[in-house]
Amino acid sequence: MKAYNEYMNKISVSDTLHQKLVSCATDARPVRCPFTVKRYAIAFACLAVILLSVVTMPQLLQHNVTPTPWNNPSVSQPSEDAASPDTSSKYTLYFNKADFRAAADIAIPGHFWQELTDKELKAVFPGLTETHSITATANFQSDERGASLFNIDAHAVSATGLKTYIQLAPGEVVLDYKFDVEARSSDVLGTAVTAGYFETKPNSKGLRNVIYFAYFKLSGIAYYVELGGAEAEKEALKDEISELIGLLIEGGAADLSVLHPVVPELREDRLNLDEAHADADFGAYLPATLPEGFVFQDALRFINQERNELNVRWEKGMGYIDWRVSYLDGNDKARITSVADRKNYDLSLYPIPRADSVPDDLREIVDNPIFLIDELTLDAVRARTYEVSDSGDQPDIRMRFGVLYGNVLVELSVKGATPETMFDILQQIKK
Repeated sequence: MKAYNEYMNKISVSDTLHQKLVSCATDARPVRCPFTVKRYAIAFACLAVILLSVVTMPQLLQHNVTPTPWNNPSVSQPSEDAASPDTSSKYTLYFNKADFRAAADIAIPGHFWQELTDKELKAVFPGLTETHSITATANFQSDERGASLFNIDAHAVSATGLKTYIQLAPGEVVLDYKFDVEARSSDVLGTAVTAGYFETKPNSKGLRNVIYFAYFKLSGIAYYVELGGAEAEKEALKDEISELIGLLIEGGAADLSVLHPVVPELREDRLNLDEAHADADFGAYLPATLPEGFVFQDALRFINQERNELNVRWEKGMGYIDWRVSYLDGNDKARITSVADRKNYDLSLYPIPRADSVPDDLREIVDNPIFLIDELTLDAVRARTYEVSDSGDQPDIRMRFGVLYGNVLVELSVKGATPETMFDILQQIKK
């Protein structure tokens, strides 16, 4: 994801668009409410593609399938023309040309996850563990009746270092691709496999990337396999994905009965304002008073394996105050700054678009710095204010930063309140 992050950091969008993109979150950090499963394709410097989402509500199943022996591990050597297979291979995949189409994130009620152990990996990928290094995460959904498997996200690394994404799901997979004509399937050891490829547009140097993918079913379990890279490496990519698909089919369907989920503490509760103030962990860190005209909108108390937080929003016309309270974690520490180190937070040093003016090594901290409450000054809050005039939006003062009270982090994103008011509110909160 490094290349993807570097690419996205070069993009500048208006504050209004940014608000829309994170409408399910505070501006300080995305809030998983409800949890979504998202998967990103191989990160290219010129393109990031979300390829797959799964829409099933399955229960844990057990599938025992006798592996089918075969002699040739290479299932395809497709030619340049996807409609014309290379008949020199015993098992041939037809790669149908595909167009990309974006798909919405999939919400998983009561989402939690578990990393697969070595024993579980061998049961889920019986034909692959001897030839590839595999890591996998099982995603579960839960309610008062218990837990059920949603899908399994995995990465398989070959001896040559190629990293293939694999997803398993009882039921069906939904592709983020469409075929202009009816896709032609291949028969691999009696299993119908539909394969495709997607090519990016050439970059400024005339180079492009290609993504190969395929999907099939084994005993009711849907498989999706994806591998991408530079067009110059396409033969190696096709060889790898073809061999991997053959190994998966030869090994037989995954035995999902080895998965025994343990539901962790999970909360996703909508609260009224009184309930939010009464929260034992974070209620004391909410504003006691609000700037005139701001009205409570909603509050969410959220706990999962990664986050433990309280999110509250107030609005006034097109203005807002988003307030997020959580415990400081390791990822937050890099954003802590002294008020004396102005290069870390003073927005007057970085003209809009800040994608061009903020150095790469300071981007994260300048975007959302954290001050210690004992060091916070009105001047520092003023240094975080700015104004953007967008079409269809009213210009107003905006600010975004965090304040640390011991091990409790308050992060706020504000439009329509003065720095003097917000500084006073932060000073009044429990220390």
